[in-house]
Amino acid sequence: GGWLSSLGIEDFAGGTVVHVNAGSAGLALAIVLGKRRGWGKDPVRPHNLPLVLLGAGLLWFGWFGFNAGSELGVDGTTALAFMNTQIATAAAAGGWILVERYRNGKPTTLGVASGAVAGLVAITPACAFIQPWAAILLGLAAGAICCYAIGIKHRLGFDDSLDVVGVHLVGGAFGAVSLGFLAAYPLLAGQRKGLFYGGGVAQLGVQVLGPVAVGLYSFTVAWILGKIIDKTMGFRVSAEDEVTGVDVTQHAETAYEFGSIHLGHTPGHAVTDADQEVADRESEPVTRTH
Repeated sequence: GGWLSSLGIEDFAGGTVVHVNAGSAGLALAIVLGKRRGWGKDPVRPHNLPLVLLGAGLLWFGWFGFNAGSELGVDGTTALAFMNTQIATAAAAGGWILVERYRNGKPTTLGVASGAVAGLVAITPACAFIQPWAAILLGLAAGAICCYAIGIKHRLGFDDSLDVVGVHLVGGAFGAVSLGFLAAYPLLAGQRKGLFYGGGVAQLGVQVLGPVAVGLYSFTVAWILGKIIDKTMGFRVSAEDEVTGVDVTQHAETAYEFGSIHLGHTPGHAVTDADQEVADRESEPVTRTH
């Protein structure tokens, strides 16, 4: 019943109001917050790839409820949304690692996880409105486009630690705009269609307007709120706390207690001063930038 709805925008499960919204707000707050110390100079590698893949798998599974559940019932539309979510996500994971293989020479497991999330984001607005063959194309394109899009932060100089802009903002906008071309409504009679199925240019215009309007609104409001927080209570920890690590300074705990690891000496072998020095050094807080 909102303004964009009255214009006829199509968005089945919230790609515009969720992902474009979140990506734009994330961009605004990343700009207000500023860059991490050493960003762009020190390597920032994934902390634990097995946990990344586990999390991506849980997210993939939960997304079926997000997309198919948006029908608020169990019928043919629910099944189509479920199927297209699976198809597009798998295709996007493949599209991402194809770009990695072409660009870097090696596909990565992190790329599989990132591509899957990009596919989930892109198919969200379109999951019940396109045919399965179109979901394959949408997924492949979304994975490739988002893989290239994450480089935006390096060219523009903002620190987006989890690539919310490259994946959620770009992927969400791409999924919403794609409906202006691919919307076929194989199950929902009387709904608007995309250009490839006889729809008009006006519908494509509305699908473009939606992400632009939502993105500008969300960015502006988030930037203002972020500035208010930054100027009043502060928005980031001190440089010293950042170097030490917020796990220690904010929560008084760390992921790993290196001091509890045995030195591995054989029975009867005395612990030397050198052994103890290594143990003491390993038990010191580890500086992490991500």
